Order: sequence, then C-alpha cells, then structure tokens
Amino acid sequence: MHLHKQNRQLTDEINIKKSIKNNKLIYRSLTPKVIEIIYMVMLFGILLYMITIDSFLKIEINNIRTLIIPFVTITICVFIIYWYIKNDKLQREKNILNSKNKLIIEKYLLQLTDQREWSFTNNSDCVKIMNIPMWQIQIGNYSKLYIIYDNDDLLLNFSSYGLFGLKFPVNYICNRNIEQKIIQKIKTKIKNVP
Repeated sequence: MHLHKQNRQLTDEINIKKSIKNNKLIYRSLTPKVIEIIYMVMLFGILLYMITIDSFLKIEINNIRTLIIPFVTITICVFIIYWYIKNDKLQREKNILNSKNKLIIEKYLLQLTDQREWSFTNNSDCVKIMNIPMWQIQIGNYSKLYIIYDNDDLLLNFSSYGLFGLKFPVNYICNRNIEQKIIQKIKTKIKNVP
C-alpha cells in the first residue's frame, strides 16, 4: 500500500496529458512554480539593485562608458529570464517510436543507469523520469531527464535544479545540448540495430 502510494506520487509529478498537449512540462502542483517565480524575482531584483544602482545613478548621456555595466547586467538578466521561461519545453522527436524502437530506447536508458549512476524516479510505460547526481552536471544540485511517449513521438526534457529543488535556468544551453546528444544517441542505436 505504501509503495503504491509512493509510486503514484512520483507519477503525479507532472500532468502527462497537459504536458503532451502544450509541448512543455506541466506540473500537477503550482506551488513549486510560484515559489520559483518569487525566488527569481527576488534574486534578480536584488542582483540588479546591488550591481547596477550605482551605475544607473552615474549614467551620463554623452559618456557611453557609463552605460556599459547597466547594459550588460540587464542583457544577462533578460537571457536568464528567457531561459527560465523556455526551460520546461519538451523536445519532440516525431515518428521515432514503434515496439522495436521502444525496446531499444528502454535498453539505452538502462545502460545510462549502469554506466553513469543515473537512477529512475519514475519508470512507467509512458513516462520515464531519471535523476542525475550533482557531480555529473556543470552547475546546480542535480538534474532530471524527462521522457514521455506520445504515440509515435518521443518527448524529452533535461532540466537542472538548484537550491531548494528550484529549476536552475543558467544551464539552459547546456541542457538543450544534452537533449540533442541523447536524441542522436537514440537514433544511432536504432539505426545500428539489424
């Protein structure tokens, strides 16, 4: 009974139907998302204030050098906000799944658990969620690989998490790169099977 309840909680982390429909991870609970947004606003509000308040006060229209620090800081914040908004997007690989290919993908995911010490937090028929330990990523506390089967399509998202289990947008470009590598590895394994 306790094991069934724990498995259900792991499955209920994301809303599968809404995630597939919106092509991005939709979580069942809004609480983490609200906390993340508050945390991001506070973090960047404080950073903007601390780094640029003095620079903003010293801006002189006829002196371009006084605009450099505020411009760079605002540009970095805009990129991080953009990365945060796009962080939940699911990479869709169309027409890749059939019964044979699904078995190849399952075998590859099991290899990842053996070779890289990744572990499944959910391993159901339609959703796979894998935990990646801190020491195997660039920045953050841990990462997760989300894989959703949608008929013939494979949906994939690699996300990094930082303090308090909140999404960490700084790894956005690296995470998209890891997604592409995983998809390419899957395609290569499918192609090489006789």
